[in-house]
Amino acid sequence: MTLPAAHSSPVTDLVWPVEQFYWAQLDAPGYRGAGALPSGLLALLADEIPQPIEEVFAIGISVGGEGTGGGRVLVCAVRREALATLPREVRVLRPDGLPPGVELVAGLRTLNLLVGDFEPAPVRRERCRRHLSWAGVLMLVVTLAVVGLARRASHWRSVTVAVVAAQRQLVAEVFGEGLPPEHAVLSLDAELDRLREINRSKPQQPADASTRLVSLLKAWPSGVPSQPQGVAVNESGITVSVAVDGDPAPFLSAFRAPEGWVLEEPRLNGAGTISRLTLQLRPLASEGGGL
Repeated sequence: MTLPAAHSSPVTDLVWPVEQFYWAQLDAPGYRGAGALPSGLLALLADEIPQPIEEVFAIGISVGGEGTGGGRVLVCAVRREALATLPREVRVLRPDGLPPGVELVAGLRTLNLLVGDFEPAPVRRERCRRHLSWAGVLMLVVTLAVVGLARRASHWRSVTVAVVAAQRQLVAEVFGEGLPPEHAVLSLDAELDRLREINRSKPQQPADASTRLVSLLKAWPSGVPSQPQGVAVNESGITVSVAVDGDPAPFLSAFRAPEGWVLEEPRLNGAGTISRLTLQLRPLASEGGGL
């Protein structure tokens, strides 16, 4: 293999004839990379080229194959001494084509021999500078996050101090200054428990009975003479006291309990011609048994 003549003018991209390179296709299940050929594949390459493997530098790129892991890798190699004599300003060295019968979907620009050990210093510096830039951005983001978390922690510490101060002030107002803080807190908790227990045991306020009284008045037999004496509403029901002149049977026949209520057996007291009736109404079970 004849080495190309050196260029007299500065060139950053070199394109050599395809005949100046060693080519091979290797079986490499699972390989999907592109770049310097892994050391594990160099032994396979040694059987495919006429040059000693330690005297060549090779790159590989996956060209697919059977199976999900690729399976075939295209290898392009060149003598190390040819790469060592390249001008320092050269950044890309690639072939001008491919061997007959070889197809590469990724394109020839992916076959750059100046990688790995032969990566140009300017390219390496540019990559390092780019990595440092991203590292600086990441460091800035981390610093801002840390500052934000520190400020949030400081805020919640101040809130905690304010809550403790308010608690101590409340304890001092309730129990005085002489009681130790820990005893005062226990006493305050006990007092709160006592108030909660009183609140739970407090009897429920009776519900509004106006709607049921309205139902009772609508059911009142207005066509029969009677003198209502009183109406009492409680949790067990409604008690009605009424006086009737003469026989109370017509009144009792005309009186009907409102819807949702049941009339219990009336109690009768007589005084001369006046009959005093006590009527007890209780709600049905669907009414919940209370007001």
